[in-house]
Amino acid sequence: MENYYTHHLDLIRVQMEISESMDTLAKRALRRIGSKMVQGQLDVPCISLQLLSSVGKFDFPTERLRVQWQRRQANVLEELLLFSASRECSMSETLRIVLSKLKNTEDWVVSVPDGRIEVLTIIERYNTRLSAAPKKFGLKGETYHWTQSYHFNSRLYEKLLSSVFDMLEDGQLVEEADEILETMKLTWPILGITQKLHDALYAWALFQKFAQTGEILLLKQTDLQIQKLKLHNNVREAELYIDSFVCSVEGFGSNGTLNLVDSALLKINMWCHRQLKNYHLYFSQANCSIFESMLNLVLLTAANLTDDDEEAMLIGTSLGSTPESTLIHILVVRSIQAAYKNALISADGQSKAEFKHPLILLASELKLLVEKECSAFSPVLHKYYPEAGRVALTVFHLLYGQQLELFLEGSDHSESLKEILGASNSFELCIAQKLYSMYGEAAGSSLSNFLKPYMIDRFSSPIILQWLHAQHENVLEWTKRTIEIEDWEPLSVHRKLATSMVEVFRIVEETIDQFFNSSLPLDIVHLRSLLIGITSSLQVYLLHMENQQVSRATLLPVAPVLTRYAESVNPFAKRKLIEPAVREEKVANKLNNLTVPKLCVKLNTLQYIRDQLDTIEEGIKQSWVDVQSAVGLLDYLSCMTSEGATSKSSPSDESIDELFTIFDDVRRTAVNITDTILNFIGTRAVFWDMRDLLLFSLYRTSVESARMEIFIPTIEQVLDQVCDLIVDVLRDRVVLRVFQACMEGFIWVLLDGGPSRAFLETDVNLMKDDLAMLKDLFIAEGQGLPSDVIEKEAKLAQQILDLYVLKADTIIDLLMKASEHMSHHLEPATARRRNVHDVHTLLRVLCHKKDNGASTFLKIQYHLPRSSDYDDVP
Repeated sequence: MENYYTHHLDLIRVQMEISESMDTLAKRALRRIGSKMVQGQLDVPCISLQLLSSVGKFDFPTERLRVQWQRRQANVLEELLLFSASRECSMSETLRIVLSKLKNTEDWVVSVPDGRIEVLTIIERYNTRLSAAPKKFGLKGETYHWTQSYHFNSRLYEKLLSSVFDMLEDGQLVEEADEILETMKLTWPILGITQKLHDALYAWALFQKFAQTGEILLLKQTDLQIQKLKLHNNVREAELYIDSFVCSVEGFGSNGTLNLVDSALLKINMWCHRQLKNYHLYFSQANCSIFESMLNLVLLTAANLTDDDEEAMLIGTSLGSTPESTLIHILVVRSIQAAYKNALISADGQSKAEFKHPLILLASELKLLVEKECSAFSPVLHKYYPEAGRVALTVFHLLYGQQLELFLEGSDHSESLKEILGASNSFELCIAQKLYSMYGEAAGSSLSNFLKPYMIDRFSSPIILQWLHAQHENVLEWTKRTIEIEDWEPLSVHRKLATSMVEVFRIVEETIDQFFNSSLPLDIVHLRSLLIGITSSLQVYLLHMENQQVSRATLLPVAPVLTRYAESVNPFAKRKLIEPAVREEKVANKLNNLTVPKLCVKLNTLQYIRDQLDTIEEGIKQSWVDVQSAVGLLDYLSCMTSEGATSKSSPSDESIDELFTIFDDVRRTAVNITDTILNFIGTRAVFWDMRDLLLFSLYRTSVESARMEIFIPTIEQVLDQVCDLIVDVLRDRVVLRVFQACMEGFIWVLLDGGPSRAFLETDVNLMKDDLAMLKDLFIAEGQGLPSDVIEKEAKLAQQILDLYVLKADTIIDLLMKASEHMSHHLEPATARRRNVHDVHTLLRVLCHKKDNGASTFLKIQYHLPRSSDYDDVP
């Protein structure tokens, strides 16, 4: 049998740090006991006495070890025999004397062997006498020392149980733990250990080790041991035997006595209960498994004693609650209260350092606690008590609400009122969202009576309107200031728009972000005010841009006097000078700020306004959806209250869309100004910037000497400038307007070129080639404008050139037919209103046609002066 247990006994020796020499001495002495004791029950005093009689002075390597060992044995005998024999004075006195001799290690060594034998014999006789006492419970193998020495026996067994824990890996069981426990059963008859006592003491040993190391496996093992313990159904004698192990206990606010098993369970319960009553302090998502195992232990070891007067609870349990749900309810409420108290202290401490009101910091900390509660604890607690999550959230809401109410009842509200209301509303939304995610529409509960909505909107609504008004004033002032200093230079190579507009939208977006990030309850009145403010600022900006424009008519040269072609008779005769029109200084100053590059920047800016307005509208609508979700959550919370409040009707999508029609006014204004600038930019480039190079030089004196090819590089330069500056979406439209202006200028040269321009039929082919050259420039081999668009815009110029091919008589006939339908009053006509067969066009073709017949007709019919009488040099 010894050989069977040798390996396990040796492992226990190593785990308990017993030297090999001491192990050898003990085994030698125990073998002697085994050979002597054929009958009778072995007990601890017998073992100690045998060790004392068998082990000599020279069995120890040092005197110090011998002294320690001998005193230990004396102390064991004293505890097991002297205190038990104290009822008989004569016996106890004699026992005390002989034990004192045993304790005096120096005298013991020098005394004669007979004296030592006598002392041990007396002690053995007393032990035999005690062991012969009647058995109390009639259990098999029961000895006197089972009951009288249970304190010592249980402590010794606990020490033996510690050998299952690995010395090298703290908190781990050795692989041979089950074999060691099986070997320990050999000690049960000596120490009076039953299966139930073993399960209780092993559970206690496991739990103590868990408390030291925090190892979850030990806690799970404790749980398993206690479950096994609960399954025991001992006979009456065994129960009475365990009940005789009386322990004084203090817990849950009262003192009492329990048996050893119940005492161990109570201590485990108290330790776990103490942590679970503040589980936010002791647990997190990382050790949630420990939290669940500990909760299981508390439920397994639940005691009838409780220190929680439920009437004093912040939120009581509902009628008919089970003991299990009541216990968890209490743990949740107490833990939330403890966590709230810590958060309140923390917020007060941080308030001075961060210069924020404590309520703002408190709301922030409580939101973190709510997240932790719902992610880590509520899923576990819900398994045992479905209302656990609702209880926790209700307590959080109630505790913060009490603090908020005290603040709002104060006579003077701090400057942080807006931030406090925002933080409070954000916290209440967090509570509502968590409640909805946990319980959905199932709002009915007795706990709903404790949910009192904060009604933040009653305080925040006027504050939001005041803030919006102040923001609108600031944005409007900034808009006016920044546009006044705008020079319409590109912001950068990649962002070719006005700096001022970028700044305006930056401030607008900041206002929008602050509006929706205020965490305050918003309604349609606030949204309308926000949109009006944005629109007002943008309209002021657009109005300023519009006022900077001048009419394109101011750029068009005044049509010179109509003349008929005639050669000069006297080259030295004085000619009449055609004076160019002088523009007002105000208009001239405006034109200086309306260059093609600046106009491109303006067009880009207008497009940016439209694009940003679309982006802002989409963003606001999306944010408003989130606002409506928040409103729905607050309505949900209101519906849960005992008053059964009904939710407010939310504005429909149609009414919201109707609000945003205010942006359409901005869009229309931006489109109108864009059209104005588009109409202006080509005219500016051709009739102003290229006036001298193109209008006053092309075909002057003769076609052949002033062809279009001379001026193409200048037009290309304008197009390159436009394409470099304008955004892609507007490029073709701007280029088209430049081409239209070129066509208008070309037609002006053909029809309003003045006395210095007269064309032969042979010049037409050259001019058609020039027109084709101009068209090719804008088509740009398929990279420019579509050819069909170019042909459409050049159609009138082509038709006018075709008129110059006709004979003078033919043109005169066409003019006479056209004159029948109108008066002889020659009203001015522009290229954009011309028609190839109208009087104005036909008349001007005759005026510029180098033909005597045409000249004679004009002299007789219209009394026009000779072209040689005028000098139209600009």
